[in-house]
Amino acid sequence: MNRSSMLTACALVAAFGIGLTWSYFTNQQSGGVAIVDLDEVARRIGRDKEMVDSIQTQAGALNKTLIAAQQSAVNQLNKAKSTANEDEQITNEEAQQFVRMQRNAQVQLTQLQQKARLNLNQHRQGLVSQFRKDAQPIAAKVAKERGFDSVVTRNDTVVFSYDNTVDITEDVIKQMSAEMPAKPAKASTAKAAPKPAATATAPESKTTN
Repeated sequence: MNRSSMLTACALVAAFGIGLTWSYFTNQQSGGVAIVDLDEVARRIGRDKEMVDSIQTQAGALNKTLIAAQQSAVNQLNKAKSTANEDEQITNEEAQQFVRMQRNAQVQLTQLQQKARLNLNQHRQGLVSQFRKDAQPIAAKVAKERGFDSVVTRNDTVVFSYDNTVDITEDVIKQMSAEMPAKPAKASTAKAAPKPAATATAPESKTTN
C-alpha cells in the first residue's frame, strides 16, 4: 500500500467513532436520563461524510507535500551523484559525504511523514471535537424539553436495555438538521513541506591533470 492509500485509509477509519468518548449531564440532580446516538446523528445529518471529505482533502494535501519533498531529495542526491561521476578520482571522504547526504535526506523525510500523520490526527480530532461541541447544547435542550435531567450517549455508555421513549436521537437529528446542516468540504490550505536539506555538501568536482 502506497503512502497516499495509507493516508486515505487512515482518514476513512479515523472519521468514525464520533461519539465514543462523549457524555453530557445537564445537572447533577437525580431524574430521567435521555439517550442519544451521536454516530447516528452524524450519519443522518451528513456530518460524517463532511468529516470524511475534509480528512481526505487534508490527507491528499499532506501527501502532495511529502511527494514534493521526496522528489526534491532525490533531485539533490542525483545532482550530487552526477557531479561525483564527472570526477575520475573520487576520494573516500567524497564517497562518505554522499552516503551522509542519503542518510540525512531519509531522516528528514521520515520526520516529515511523522509530522504529516500528527497533523492529520489533529485535524480529525478537531472535527470530532467541533461536532461534539455543536451537538452538546442541542441534546441538552431537547432533553430538557422532554423532561429529562441528564443526557448520555449510546456510543460510550454501557446500556444493556432502555425504553425507546428515552431515546432523543430523532429529535436531536431534526434540530441539528435545521440549525446546523452539513457544509461542503473546504479546500485544504496545508502549507508546503520544506525541502529536505542535506547537511553534508556534495563532493566537489576536480580537474584531472
